Amino acid sequence: MTDRPRTDPDQPAGQRRTPSWLREAAVGLTERVSKRGMTLTVEVAESFLTEQNRSASPKLGIDERNSRQYLDDDTLDELADELVSTFADEAPGSNLFDLPRTAHVSVANLGRLIAGLAEAIQFFGTFQEIDAADRRARIHEIAQLLSVAGLVQSDHTIGPVAAPSAMFARIARTLTTVADLTDNHDLAAALRRDAMRARSGSNS
Repeated sequence: MTDRPRTDPDQPAGQRRTPSWLREAAVGLTERVSKRGMTLTVEVAESFLTEQNRSASPKLGIDERNSRQYLDDDTLDELADELVSTFADEAPGSNLFDLPRTAHVSVANLGRLIAGLAEAIQFFGTFQEIDAADRRARIHEIAQLLSVAGLVQSDHTIGPVAAPSAMFARIARTLTTVADLTDNHDLAAALRRDAMRARSGSNS
């Protein structure tokens, strides 16, 4: 693999170009994750691998350019296993609405989780540290969660709301991610509390 930037005649001038080594590794990771039943966009895989490469280089005592050689097939297999294992509780690849509703949460707490997801969409709409493709993917995922949560709530009649535990696991991960990224301390604290509520629901 070379470090020559990828060229695309349809890409607007001045837009960030992806190095060929990173695009090839991201495609490989996306394919591996897909075979394990989880969906990952190439753009998100690029961001993930960039962070992995950046964090690994000081541990190896080499610069980022030289650490790229360690992104071989075995490493991509390990990263795919790690990603899927991390999100196993989220039932990757499954339609949340069709999963058994074995977890329970109060109407009030579900309302807070829905509000937290709305805050997450607003956050990623203006977050400058990601590119447009990553932004679209994140907002789309959160919007889907909002839709499922709303449909689940609409089926509620009396008592705690029954929902798929994977829905709460995905909500908890989403809210925690925003809490980690935002520099608004009050928002971060509120989202962490809501993430704890979501985890409590997924374990109920």
